[in-house]
Amino acid sequence: MAIKKIVSPVDFSAASAAAARQAVELADRTGAELLLIHVLNEPSFALAEGSGYAPPSLLDEYEGAMRAKLAQFRDSLLRTGVQIDSKVVRGVAHEAIGHVAEKEHADLIVMGTHGRTGFGHFLLGSVAERVVRTAKPPVLTVRTPDQA
Repeated sequence: MAIKKIVSPVDFSAASAAAARQAVELADRTGAELLLIHVLNEPSFALAEGSGYAPPSLLDEYEGAMRAKLAQFRDSLLRTGVQIDSKVVRGVAHEAIGHVAEKEHADLIVMGTHGRTGFGHFLLGSVAERVVRTAKPPVLTVRTPDQA
């Protein structure tokens, strides 16, 4: 299998940073392009009367801040010979990751896993697990050394 394009989701956790570093190594070895993505979930909050959503201007401001943070992270990974782009998208994390990978014709998704087990996994689920189940390209999950 030729790897020409890799997508690596980044949520700025240690797990996603470790996965992004692995994605850079793979891109360097295969000559692939790397696309880092950050998914923005529409923030909501609970009120006594029900739930509400953040105003669009606040979401736009937050998106701008995440674009800057992702660009800074991308710049920290730059290496000679590896083309790294970045993109912020909105949506449900596992769906957006799969959609971007398909739209970008990615050959591989490289993503971190937080290694939650038990009640934490029950409550929060696993984005990585959902991506593995639903994404069209193969998915390589990376655990940080302290999770092994």
